Amino acid sequence: MLKSFGAGVFVLLVSGSAALADSMCGDPPIPPSIPTVAEMRAKAPADAEAAKHSAFEDIRRWQGELKSYRDCLNATVDTDRRKVFESQRADKPDKDKIARLQAEIDYSNHAYDRSVDDEERTVNMFNAASVAYCQRTDVDRASCPKR
Repeated sequence: MLKSFGAGVFVLLVSGSAALADSMCGDPPIPPSIPTVAEMRAKAPADAEAAKHSAFEDIRRWQGELKSYRDCLNATVDTDRRKVFESQRADKPDKDKIARLQAEIDYSNHAYDRSVDDEERTVNMFNAASVAYCQRTDVDRASCPKR
């Protein structure tokens, strides 16, 4: 009974500390909406060009927000690693505190990885939309790569 109570308290501490790391950096920035290949092909030429340009601008803005978010996550990890090191050097290391800090580090690293996955997925969607735009014969291809 006491062992299960201790495990329950540990889980609450770990989940609470991960929530603390999340609240320190806020929620990850929301990826912009990118037109699909089918939408790019169906739009009028001027609308397709405007959608491509707008998506590009939205991605650039969002990547700036991602940089700030990731900088915060990295700073959190660095701080937590220092705290772990200091805790381990203590005369009587607090194993619960170290475990909580390790959980925060893991959470921040996973959040960073998820943001990279979101960025890769978004950029790939934009690339597909750009290719669809550049394959059209009725648009200004000045922004398209030369063949």
